[in-house]
Amino acid sequence: MFAFIISRLLQALPVMLTVALLSFAMFAYVGDPVAIMLGQDYTIAQRDQLVADLGLDQPFFVQFMKFVVNAAQGEFGLSYRLSRPVAQLIVERAPATLELALCAAILALAVGVPMGVYTGLYRNSWLSRFFLTFSLIGVSLPTFLIGILLILTFSVWLGWLPSFGRGDTVNIGGWSTGLLTWSGLKALILPSITLGLFQLTLIMRLVRAEMMEVLRTDYIKFARARGLTNRAVHFGHALKNT
Repeated sequence: MFAFIISRLLQALPVMLTVALLSFAMFAYVGDPVAIMLGQDYTIAQRDQLVADLGLDQPFFVQFMKFVVNAAQGEFGLSYRLSRPVAQLIVERAPATLELALCAAILALAVGVPMGVYTGLYRNSWLSRFFLTFSLIGVSLPTFLIGILLILTFSVWLGWLPSFGRGDTVNIGGWSTGLLTWSGLKALILPSITLGLFQLTLIMRLVRAEMMEVLRTDYIKFARARGLTNRAVHFGHALKNT
């Protein structure tokens, strides 16, 4: 297992370096970060000083190697737009990001697994057909379009949910959370659905396919022959192995 993890990490290293190189090149050759940081009114001396401070007067690959070495140590440089350390910005936004990812994952599992079980057990019912049609929509629509449609419907037209922001937050030991306030929970609903919808439909289809496969196995037939109830067969044997 350890050797497998090491081999995967070594395989990922060239991909990460390639992505870092392309991203670094885009920021280096598209736009002028110095002009963004200085604004409209600046002197040539101020510009030259900032270019030297940021190391932008050095060759491209020298800048890139310094970036890689610093990134490996957790130092990602200075944000050109906000003029603040990137690591500090990441730490500030980590609570919101992790809470959103957690809520989206819980939504996908809590809804996707029961839907997959139901469509696997009652695959000819009208509700199963509705779920499958819904899953096609969830898989086919891009995430950004789903987000726009949700904002348009529930924020603009109905006015039920906020279209941006975290709502009110509570600080607990240096961790700011919106899970303990009503406005914070409301602010999580639309982005959680947006991020979790694709995973939800994927989980539903995977569970359905595996459930149908398990129900055809010999040990399920033997369990039925022993006189076990459908509930025991479906949830005690089939779902466990699924």
